[in-house]
Amino acid sequence: MIISKLLFKILPKRAFLKIRYKFFTYRQKLHKPFTEDSFKTMLTEKLGLKKGAMVFIHSSMDFLNYEATPEKVLDILLDIVGNEGTLIFPAWHFGYRAEVYLQKDKVFDVKRSPTVLGLLPETARRHPMALRSCHPTTSIVAIGKYAKELLEDHEKSVYPCGAMSPFYKMMTYNATIIGLGVNAQFLSFMHCPEDVLKENFPVQTRTENVFAGKVKLPDGNVITVQTLAAHSNIVNRDFPAYAKKYLTKDIFSDYNINGSEFFWADSIKLFDKVVQLAEKGITIYK
Repeated sequence: MIISKLLFKILPKRAFLKIRYKFFTYRQKLHKPFTEDSFKTMLTEKLGLKKGAMVFIHSSMDFLNYEATPEKVLDILLDIVGNEGTLIFPAWHFGYRAEVYLQKDKVFDVKRSPTVLGLLPETARRHPMALRSCHPTTSIVAIGKYAKELLEDHEKSVYPCGAMSPFYKMMTYNATIIGLGVNAQFLSFMHCPEDVLKENFPVQTRTENVFAGKVKLPDGNVITVQTLAAHSNIVNRDFPAYAKKYLTKDIFSDYNINGSEFFWADSIKLFDKVVQLAEKGITIYK
Protein backbone atom coordinates (compact mmCIF):
# COMPACT_ATOMS: atom_id res chain seq x y z
CA MET A 1 0.00 0.00 0.00
CA ILE A 2 2.82 2.43 0.84
CA ILE A 3 4.64 1.63 -2.42
CA SER A 4 1.40 2.03 -4.37
CA LYS A 5 0.79 5.48 -2.86
CA LEU A 6 4.33 6.56 -3.71
CA LEU A 7 4.07 5.36 -7.31
CA PHE A 8 0.69 7.07 -7.68
CA LYS A 9 2.26 10.37 -6.66
CA ILE A 10 5.38 10.24 -8.83
CA LEU A 11 4.24 8.44 -12.00
CA PRO A 12 1.94 9.61 -14.81
CA LYS A 13 -1.52 8.10 -14.37
CA ARG A 14 -1.24 5.83 -17.42
CA ALA A 15 2.11 4.42 -16.28
CA PHE A 16 0.80 3.86 -12.74
CA LEU A 17 -2.27 1.99 -14.01
CA LYS A 18 -0.12 -0.19 -16.28
CA ILE A 19 2.18 -1.18 -13.42
CA ARG A 20 -0.80 -1.72 -11.12
CA TYR A 21 -2.48 -3.98 -13.67
CA LYS A 22 0.67 -6.10 -14.10
CA PHE A 23 1.07 -6.45 -10.34
CA PHE A 24 -2.51 -7.57 -9.72
CA THR A 25 -2.56 -10.01 -12.63
CA TYR A 26 0.76 -11.49 -11.45
CA ARG A 27 -0.58 -11.82 -7.91
CA GLN A 28 -3.65 -13.65 -9.18
CA LYS A 29 -1.46 -16.24 -10.90
CA LEU A 30 -0.08 -17.18 -7.49
CA HIS A 31 -3.53 -18.26 -6.33
CA LYS A 32 -6.17 -20.65 -7.55
CA PRO A 33 -9.09 -18.86 -9.22
CA PHE A 34 -12.51 -19.00 -7.62
CA THR A 35 -14.85 -21.77 -8.66
CA GLU A 36 -18.54 -20.92 -8.89
CA ASP A 37 -19.18 -22.60 -5.54
CA SER A 38 -16.26 -20.91 -3.75
CA PHE A 39 -17.25 -17.53 -5.20
CA LYS A 40 -20.82 -17.93 -3.94
CA THR A 41 -19.50 -19.00 -0.53
CA MET A 42 -17.28 -15.92 -0.36
CA LEU A 43 -20.25 -13.67 -1.24
CA THR A 44 -22.52 -15.16 1.41
CA GLU A 45 -20.10 -15.98 4.24
CA LYS A 46 -17.56 -13.14 3.94
CA LEU A 47 -19.62 -10.34 2.38
CA GLY A 48 -22.93 -11.26 3.98
CA LEU A 49 -25.14 -11.39 0.89
CA LYS A 50 -28.50 -13.08 1.41
CA LYS A 51 -32.07 -13.23 0.16
CA GLY A 52 -33.81 -9.87 0.26
CA ALA A 53 -30.58 -7.88 0.72
CA MET A 54 -29.90 -4.48 -0.77
CA VAL A 55 -26.30 -4.36 -1.96
CA PHE A 56 -24.25 -1.42 -3.30
CA ILE A 57 -21.49 -2.96 -5.44
CA HIS A 58 -18.08 -1.60 -6.45
CA SER A 59 -16.13 -3.91 -8.74
CA SER A 60 -13.31 -4.74 -11.13
CA MET A 61 -13.62 -7.81 -13.30
CA ASP A 62 -9.95 -7.45 -14.28
CA PHE A 63 -8.84 -7.90 -10.67
CA LEU A 64 -11.41 -10.53 -9.72
CA ASN A 65 -9.72 -13.93 -9.83
CA TYR A 66 -12.79 -15.69 -11.16
CA GLU A 67 -12.92 -16.93 -14.75
CA ALA A 68 -16.51 -15.96 -15.44
CA THR A 69 -18.21 -13.39 -17.63
CA PRO A 70 -19.70 -10.27 -16.04
CA GLU A 71 -23.09 -11.63 -17.08
CA LYS A 72 -22.45 -14.76 -15.00
CA VAL A 73 -21.31 -12.72 -11.98
CA LEU A 74 -24.43 -10.53 -12.23
CA ASP A 75 -26.66 -13.61 -12.47
CA ILE A 76 -25.04 -15.05 -9.33
CA LEU A 77 -25.58 -11.81 -7.42
CA LEU A 78 -29.21 -11.57 -8.55
CA ASP A 79 -29.84 -15.18 -7.62
CA ILE A 80 -28.45 -14.71 -4.11
CA VAL A 81 -30.53 -11.62 -3.26
CA GLY A 82 -33.62 -12.97 -5.04
CA ASN A 83 -36.78 -11.17 -6.10
CA GLU A 84 -37.00 -9.33 -2.78
CA GLY A 85 -33.46 -7.97 -3.06
CA THR A 86 -31.95 -4.98 -4.88
CA LEU A 87 -28.54 -4.53 -6.48
CA ILE A 88 -27.04 -1.06 -6.87
CA PHE A 89 -24.06 0.03 -8.99
CA PRO A 90 -22.28 3.37 -9.46
CA ALA A 91 -22.58 4.24 -13.17
CA TRP A 92 -20.85 7.53 -13.97
CA HIS A 93 -20.29 7.94 -17.70
CA PHE A 94 -16.99 9.89 -17.73
CA GLY A 95 -13.62 9.31 -16.12
CA TYR A 96 -12.36 12.77 -15.27
CA ARG A 97 -13.33 15.65 -12.97
CA ALA A 98 -17.05 16.40 -12.89
CA GLU A 99 -16.37 20.12 -12.99
CA VAL A 100 -14.54 19.73 -16.31
CA TYR A 101 -17.32 17.53 -17.71
CA LEU A 102 -20.05 19.99 -16.76
CA GLN A 103 -18.19 22.86 -18.38
CA LYS A 104 -18.24 20.99 -21.70
CA ASP A 105 -22.04 21.31 -21.95
CA LYS A 106 -22.46 17.66 -22.95
CA VAL A 107 -25.70 15.70 -22.70
CA PHE A 108 -25.93 12.64 -20.46
CA ASP A 109 -28.23 10.07 -22.08
CA VAL A 110 -29.79 8.05 -19.25
CA LYS A 111 -30.69 5.19 -21.59
CA ARG A 112 -27.61 5.02 -23.79
CA SER A 113 -24.54 6.61 -22.15
CA PRO A 114 -22.29 3.69 -21.12
CA THR A 115 -20.66 3.72 -17.72
CA VAL A 116 -16.86 3.92 -17.48
CA LEU A 117 -16.78 2.15 -14.11
CA GLY A 118 -16.22 -1.35 -15.41
CA LEU A 119 -17.77 -4.36 -17.08
CA LEU A 120 -20.03 -5.42 -14.23
CA PRO A 121 -21.90 -2.10 -13.80
CA GLU A 122 -22.13 -1.78 -17.60
CA THR A 123 -23.62 -5.27 -17.76
CA ALA A 124 -26.07 -4.26 -15.02
CA ARG A 125 -26.95 -1.09 -16.94
CA ARG A 126 -27.93 -3.20 -19.95
CA HIS A 127 -30.05 -5.63 -17.92
CA PRO A 128 -33.71 -5.53 -19.07
CA MET A 129 -34.91 -4.81 -15.51
CA ALA A 130 -32.33 -2.10 -14.76
CA LEU A 131 -33.24 1.49 -13.92
CA ARG A 132 -30.84 4.43 -13.86
CA SER A 133 -31.00 7.72 -11.98
CA CYS A 134 -31.13 10.99 -13.91
CA HIS A 135 -28.14 12.69 -12.33
CA PRO A 136 -25.70 14.20 -14.87
CA THR A 137 -22.48 13.31 -13.00
CA THR A 138 -23.29 10.64 -10.40
CA SER A 139 -25.83 8.28 -11.96
CA ILE A 140 -26.75 5.06 -10.20
CA VAL A 141 -28.06 1.83 -11.74
CA ALA A 142 -30.33 -0.42 -9.71
CA ILE A 143 -32.04 -3.76 -10.33
CA GLY A 144 -34.62 -5.22 -8.01
CA LYS A 145 -37.56 -4.61 -5.73
CA TYR A 146 -36.72 -1.09 -4.53
CA ALA A 147 -34.89 0.23 -7.59
CA LYS A 148 -37.54 2.83 -8.46
CA GLU A 149 -37.83 4.20 -4.92
CA LEU A 150 -34.07 4.51 -4.61
CA LEU A 151 -33.48 6.34 -7.87
CA GLU A 152 -36.42 8.75 -8.13
CA ASP A 153 -35.71 12.44 -7.42
CA HIS A 154 -31.92 11.99 -7.51
CA GLU A 155 -31.76 14.96 -9.88
CA LYS A 156 -33.74 17.29 -7.60
CA SER A 157 -30.92 18.33 -5.28
CA VAL A 158 -27.66 20.13 -6.05
CA TYR A 159 -25.91 17.65 -3.74
CA PRO A 160 -25.24 14.48 -5.80
CA CYS A 161 -24.87 12.24 -2.73
CA GLY A 162 -27.18 14.10 -0.36
CA ALA A 163 -30.46 13.27 1.34
CA MET A 164 -32.39 12.91 -1.94
CA SER A 165 -29.84 10.56 -3.48
CA PRO A 166 -29.73 6.75 -3.65
CA PHE A 167 -26.66 6.90 -1.38
CA TYR A 168 -28.76 8.22 1.49
CA LYS A 169 -31.96 6.34 0.66
CA MET A 170 -30.23 2.96 0.67
CA MET A 171 -29.80 3.25 4.43
CA THR A 172 -33.59 3.02 4.78
CA TYR A 173 -33.21 -0.56 3.57
CA ASN A 174 -30.13 -1.34 5.67
CA ALA A 175 -27.96 -1.67 2.57
CA THR A 176 -24.67 -3.50 2.55
CA ILE A 177 -21.77 -2.00 0.58
CA ILE A 178 -19.28 -4.39 -1.01
CA GLY A 179 -16.21 -4.39 -3.23
CA LEU A 180 -15.44 -7.22 -5.67
CA GLY A 181 -11.84 -7.22 -6.86
CA VAL A 182 -11.27 -3.70 -5.49
CA ASN A 183 -10.25 -2.04 -2.24
CA ALA A 184 -12.21 0.80 -0.66
CA GLN A 185 -9.88 3.70 -1.49
CA PHE A 186 -12.51 5.30 -3.72
CA LEU A 187 -15.61 4.22 -1.81
CA SER A 188 -18.23 6.58 -3.25
CA PHE A 189 -20.60 6.24 -0.28
CA MET A 190 -18.17 8.37 1.75
CA HIS A 191 -19.47 11.44 -0.09
CA CYS A 192 -22.96 10.86 1.37
CA PRO A 193 -22.25 12.10 4.92
CA GLU A 194 -20.23 14.94 3.37
CA ASP A 195 -23.20 16.08 1.28
CA VAL A 196 -25.66 15.65 4.13
CA LEU A 197 -23.52 17.72 6.50
CA LYS A 198 -22.89 20.30 3.74
CA GLU A 199 -21.02 23.33 5.13
CA ASN A 200 -20.72 21.61 8.54
CA PHE A 201 -18.32 19.06 7.08
CA PRO A 202 -14.78 20.15 8.07
CA VAL A 203 -13.34 19.87 4.53
CA GLN A 204 -14.72 21.53 1.40
CA THR A 205 -15.67 18.64 -0.88
CA ARG A 206 -18.00 20.47 -3.30
CA THR A 207 -17.46 23.40 -5.62
CA GLU A 208 -18.96 26.74 -4.72
CA ASN A 209 -20.44 27.07 -8.21
CA VAL A 210 -23.65 25.28 -9.17
CA PHE A 211 -23.53 23.83 -12.67
CA ALA A 212 -26.28 23.09 -15.18
CA GLY A 213 -26.01 19.53 -16.46
CA LYS A 214 -28.03 18.37 -19.46
CA VAL A 215 -29.78 15.02 -19.19
CA LYS A 216 -31.65 13.15 -21.92
CA LEU A 217 -34.44 11.13 -20.34
CA PRO A 218 -35.55 7.69 -21.62
CA ASP A 219 -38.57 9.34 -23.28
CA GLY A 220 -36.27 11.56 -25.36
CA ASN A 221 -36.86 14.82 -23.51
CA VAL A 222 -33.79 16.79 -22.41
CA ILE A 223 -33.82 18.45 -18.99
CA THR A 224 -31.34 20.64 -17.14
CA VAL A 225 -30.21 19.50 -13.70
CA GLN A 226 -28.57 21.87 -11.23
CA THR A 227 -25.66 20.25 -9.41
CA LEU A 228 -22.50 20.91 -7.49
CA ALA A 229 -19.31 19.16 -8.58
CA ALA A 230 -16.57 17.47 -6.59
CA HIS A 231 -13.93 19.85 -5.25
CA SER A 232 -10.29 19.11 -6.04
CA ASN A 233 -9.71 18.56 -2.29
CA ILE A 234 -11.10 15.04 -2.56
CA VAL A 235 -7.97 13.84 -4.34
CA ASN A 236 -6.06 14.01 -1.05
CA ARG A 237 -7.78 11.08 0.64
CA ASP A 238 -6.62 7.98 2.45
CA PHE A 239 -9.55 5.73 3.26
CA PRO A 240 -7.49 2.61 4.11
CA ALA A 241 -5.58 4.47 6.85
CA TYR A 242 -8.84 6.02 8.11
CA ALA A 243 -10.55 2.62 8.22
CA LYS A 244 -7.65 0.96 10.01
CA LYS A 245 -7.55 3.62 12.71
CA TYR A 246 -11.23 4.43 13.25
CA LEU A 247 -13.55 1.73 11.85
CA THR A 248 -14.36 -1.43 13.79
CA LYS A 249 -15.08 -4.76 12.13
CA ASP A 250 -18.84 -4.39 12.56
CA ILE A 251 -18.65 -1.24 10.39
CA PHE A 252 -16.07 -2.15 7.76
CA SER A 253 -13.94 -5.15 6.85
CA ASP A 254 -11.61 -5.89 3.96
CA TYR A 255 -10.20 -9.16 2.69
CA ASN A 256 -7.65 -10.62 0.30
CA ILE A 257 -8.98 -13.94 -0.95
CA ASN A 258 -7.56 -16.02 -3.82
CA GLY A 259 -5.41 -13.07 -4.86
CA SER A 260 -8.34 -10.64 -5.10
CA GLU A 261 -9.36 -7.76 -2.87
CA PHE A 262 -12.82 -7.48 -1.32
CA PHE A 263 -14.50 -5.24 1.22
CA TRP A 264 -17.75 -5.05 3.15
CA ALA A 265 -19.42 -2.16 5.00
CA ASP A 266 -22.64 -1.56 6.91
CA SER A 267 -24.09 1.59 5.31
CA ILE A 268 -25.91 2.88 8.42
CA LYS A 269 -23.06 2.30 10.86
CA LEU A 270 -20.52 3.73 8.40
CA PHE A 271 -22.59 6.87 7.85
CA ASP A 272 -23.07 7.43 11.58
CA LYS A 273 -19.37 6.90 12.33
CA VAL A 274 -18.23 9.25 9.57
CA VAL A 275 -20.55 11.95 10.90
CA GLN A 276 -19.31 11.45 14.48
CA LEU A 277 -15.68 11.69 13.38
CA ALA A 278 -16.35 14.70 11.13
CA GLU A 279 -17.79 16.56 14.10
CA LYS A 280 -14.35 16.09 15.71
CA GLY A 281 -12.59 17.28 12.57
CA ILE A 282 -11.50 13.78 11.52
CA THR A 283 -11.97 12.86 7.84
CA ILE A 284 -10.44 10.69 5.13
CA TYR A 285 -8.72 13.79 3.72
CA LYS A 286 -5.17 14.86 4.46
